[in-house]
Order: sequence, then C-alpha cells, then structure tokens
Amino acid sequence: MIAKRPACALPFVLLLAACSVDGQSSSPTDGSASGSGSGGGGGSGGGSVPEPSGPIRYPHGLRHSPLSKTVVERWKGILATSPGRPTVFAKVGDSNTVNTGFLTCFGGNDIQWGASAALEPTRAFFGKDLADGAKTSFERTTLAAKVGWSSGAVLAGDPSPIDQELAAITPAFAVVLLGTNDTYPQGVEPFAGNLLGVVDALAAAGVVPLLTTLPQRDDTDEARALVPEMNAVVRAVAQARQAPLMDLFGALAELSDYGLVGDGIHLQSFAQGGVHACWFDAAGLGEGMNRRNLLTMEALDRVRRFLLEGEAPEPRPKDLAGEGSWESPFEIDALPFVDDRDTTASKTSVANEYACSPVDEGGAEVVYRINLKEPTNLRIRVFDAAGVDIDVHFMDDPGGAAACVARADKVLDVSAGPGTYWISADTYVSASGPLPGPYLLTVVAID
Repeated sequence: MIAKRPACALPFVLLLAACSVDGQSSSPTDGSASGSGSGGGGGSGGGSVPEPSGPIRYPHGLRHSPLSKTVVERWKGILATSPGRPTVFAKVGDSNTVNTGFLTCFGGNDIQWGASAALEPTRAFFGKDLADGAKTSFERTTLAAKVGWSSGAVLAGDPSPIDQELAAITPAFAVVLLGTNDTYPQGVEPFAGNLLGVVDALAAAGVVPLLTTLPQRDDTDEARALVPEMNAVVRAVAQARQAPLMDLFGALAELSDYGLVGDGIHLQSFAQGGVHACWFDAAGLGEGMNRRNLLTMEALDRVRRFLLEGEAPEPRPKDLAGEGSWESPFEIDALPFVDDRDTTASKTSVANEYACSPVDEGGAEVVYRINLKEPTNLRIRVFDAAGVDIDVHFMDDPGGAAACVARADKVLDVSAGPGTYWISADTYVSASGPLPGPYLLTVVAID
C-alpha cells in the first residue's frame, strides 16, 4: 500500500514514481547494494541462481544507484574503446558547478576527511594527471558549465560546449548536474530530452556520465515544489541509459536550510577562518557544497573501483513486478516511481478507445497498477520523442478502457484514493498510423 508523501516527483521513457507507506524508500535490492563509497556485494544475487539479464531499475532513496553487472558491463564496454583518459573527468553544469568551492579543494591540501579517509586513493588517482596541461580535473575551469545555463545550453552550437570540453581534456568520465535553470512549469518537458541528449553525447564520445539530482530550491514555492519532479526526470534518464546516479537532493534533505546560501538556490561552503569546502567532519558536512564534494568523490571512487579495477558488481535491484499487460500489470511499489519502456516492444494492444476520451489509442499499450492507502494527489507525466506519441490514462479498479476517468497527452493531475487504480501508457494513432516508441513515465505525489 502506498501512502502520500509530502514531496515526490516524476521522470521520462516510462517513468513512474511512488512513495512507500512510511515515507522511506522500499527495499531496492535482493541483497544490500551499497549506498556509500564502500564495496558492494557479488553480482550473482546469491546462490547458484543466475542473475537476470537486462537493464536494472533505479530505486528511489539510494545515495548512489547500484553498479550491478548490467551497468558495469555496459560502461566497461564503452571504456574499452574510449579515447578518454581514465584519470581525467569533465564537469558539466551551471552555477553550482562553476562555483570555485566545487571539487577545487581536492587539488590542494585543505582536506579533512573525517570518517571518509578511504576515499584518499581516489583523490590521488584523479589528481595525478593534468587535465589540460596546467590543472587537474579538480581545479580546471570547465568549458561545459556557466552561470545561468539551462540544460539545452550545453548542447547548443557547433561545436557545443560539451564537445569543446571533451576535445580540450579527453576525459573518460563527466560529472553532470543540470536542471536548476529549467525548474519552471514549462521547463520540465524539454529538460528530459535535453538531459537524454547530454548523456547520449557523452556516451557516444566514450565518456561515462555521472548524473546528479538537483539540490533543493528554497527561493520560491513554485520552484520548491518542482524540484522533486525534476529529480524524477533525472532518475528516469539515468535508468533509461543505465548511467551512474548520485542523489544530492537526498544527501541535503536532513539539513535545516538544505545547505544553501541565503538566495535559496546555491550551495554553501563551510567557512571558518577561510573557506573549507573539503572538510568532511560534522561541522563541514553541515553545508551543501561540502556534502556535494563528498558525494561526488564517492561516485568517482565507485567508478574507479567497479569500472576500472574490476571490483565485483553490486547486487541487482529487484525487478518491477508484473508484465505490463491488463492481466499482469506492472505494480507501482513506491512513490516517486520511474520507469522507461518502448511500446514497440509491448505485446498488449487491447484498449483502442477509452471512456474518458474519443481519441484513437489503437496502438500497443503498457499497463500499471497502483494501490493508494490514503487520498493522494498524483502527477503523472509521460515524455516521448519526436515521431512518438504516447498518452497516459488513469482508471478505476478494475482497470480497463471503460473505467477510464482521465487522460492526457503529456501531464495528468489526479486526486484519488484510498483504493486501487490503473494507469496505461498507450500509443496514439494518427492519420498516418500508430506512433509507437520509447517513453519515460513518472508518477509523483504532489501537494
């Protein structure tokens, strides 16, 4: 049963998000995938039973997405033919990346590791080579980040800022935090396509993207409410491309001011007789930039160990229950919930027209079911690409076209519960025929 959570968000290919009953994330793995810089378990999932193949889920609530066998093999394969230098990474983002407090201190000696001293070998690994002939990756001023940039800005131009930075330093990895300047109602949808474009551009160049969820916004009510939705998009994109993900939003959640400066947007570095963004004792970790620096070093440590040094992959998260059909729908087990699918791969095409709309939905559909424990306001988003048209439908129990109560092309807000409800992502049929394809779906509880 799923209870309402104060701040949940949603994502793109079939991305659906849900909150657990107690507001904590549900158990994400068959084992215990590491959420810190420490080592993970074996990749078999236990015993002699072979681990399932194929892409993994990215459960909500983990500090780092699991580096399980599928993910490790994908990126090790890309690195095997990459021109990128393993000891070099790029920085991609906006003002929270331009900030001189971000990672720069790792290039010097002003570091107090606290309980995280095991990360020192990774700092040394990425600090031993110059990225550009003058500075290490930590200290370099990147060409792929600028104050005020939206997610589309890093892709604009020929060559784009990302292309320019990759050509300048030939990295094997890239730390990516985008979306703060896309956090407004009309920015959510294009953000999904832009972030997919960034990830795909990096992967095509042989660079492993390390995606980061957005920090909180505390400047306006509108922005504050939208950040969880933006982070559902980030999670959906990461899942769709099986890219490593670190949860900055979650790392900052326990801080009373979310580790932000007075403007409610930018991350604060710890200051005491000077600025010390790489102090990781209790006082230092009371500030947002210090927490981002530690989280990012953990992510770099994980890719060094799992992708470069061959550490045994972490356990695979539990697969989504169900098959996506009316007889066996995918079960939404927590909010926010994200999923990515492709209706061209669906074998279900039962509902051609729904009671809530006369539109022709004669193409294939993917079906979900959600059990709400209490009245909940849901926002359901579906993101698709050019030439693809996937619509979302919300139905009473038992699900079916005749039980449809609401339908939308992109975003659907519904108030429901307690009870069981059904969601279908169905392929629209235009005058020229069905328009199937990949999509992201997100489901988030909103106020």
